[in-house]
Amino acid sequence: MQRRKGLRLRGGSKWAAILIIAVVLIGFDLLADNASIVNRGIVVGLAVDSGGDLVELAAQVILPRSGGSASGGNDFMIFTSSGETMQDAVEKLSVSMGVKASLSHCTLVVLGEDLLRTRSDMVFKHLIRSPYFADNTLLVAASGSAKDVLSAKVPINDVASYHLQRMMQGVQREAGVNACTVKDHFANYYYIGGAGYMPVAVVEDCEYEPTGPNKEEGQGAQLLDLSRTLVLTREGHALILDKDASRGLSFVESRLNDGTIVYTGDCGQERDVVILESRCKLKIRGENSALAQIGLKVKRNELQSVQDNMIVNALSGRELERIAQSVRGQVLACFEKCQKADIDIFHLGELFYRRQGEAWRRTQNKLYIRDIDFDVQVQVTVK
Repeated sequence: MQRRKGLRLRGGSKWAAILIIAVVLIGFDLLADNASIVNRGIVVGLAVDSGGDLVELAAQVILPRSGGSASGGNDFMIFTSSGETMQDAVEKLSVSMGVKASLSHCTLVVLGEDLLRTRSDMVFKHLIRSPYFADNTLLVAASGSAKDVLSAKVPINDVASYHLQRMMQGVQREAGVNACTVKDHFANYYYIGGAGYMPVAVVEDCEYEPTGPNKEEGQGAQLLDLSRTLVLTREGHALILDKDASRGLSFVESRLNDGTIVYTGDCGQERDVVILESRCKLKIRGENSALAQIGLKVKRNELQSVQDNMIVNALSGRELERIAQSVRGQVLACFEKCQKADIDIFHLGELFYRRQGEAWRRTQNKLYIRDIDFDVQVQVTVK
């Protein structure tokens, strides 16, 4: 009897020891995966360039200062890595940084021009499959090197990635800035025609003299311009829309409540109005005819002048028509440039397919956009 009791005690001790070892191992594993924020490099923006056979990354990283710092705040640095694949290059970021690379806050990816012309498909597939990048991660095409865009020193602060995100994610969407997320890109990819777009970032020098006790002598600054748009197909880089055509794309694809519309006033001088709201509805009119119906709410950009209880600088009917024609011209400029390149930028093929069914698809070839007649109607309301 005593022998059986001893065996039970030894058996219980063995399982208790196993349980303690398992808890310790799991605990160490969790501690390793949940490193202190001080021991992490929080990536807020990522630049991806092509370096021959390698993928080159440049990560804009927050390095939190240690506790007790009198000045507070964070340090921002650019770290680089490279690899044969995106996964390989991402894994090497931690080695380059000396701390664990954390991509959970990376909501901006800048893609270099060479990469978009040669290896874009590989990078896009990694972004959608990787557990580290969210569907709402913003995509930006660089005019040249993506690293140069991420390294730009903007006057508002030292972090170009934050500045770019504010330009695209603000409550007010300005005409001409056509934001695109990872989710948007793949939705466009699987539409009929497969046309997509994203803003093109251009780095420009500007005159800037910092003030205050901490200003540095000879410090320069740069501006980031997003007023042009890259158009992509399933094969990658296709063409770049100029500023007017980019605004035309905005009026069709976005809901705008910021920006201005320039027109010629009755006095012969250029004037502009502020966009309060813009909405567009695409409509199928016939077998190969489509219409964009754009509704605009605008306000005068100058102070009202009242004389004898009448507003004397109110917009005339001719001026309202010129505003409408300005918007119409920009939309048509966008459509016609893409139509010449056989690109369905407004995804009209989807509309025809939904309206006419499988019969439409069977009778169309890949160049269906050449046969589509497209027009624009603009209704302007002044507030």
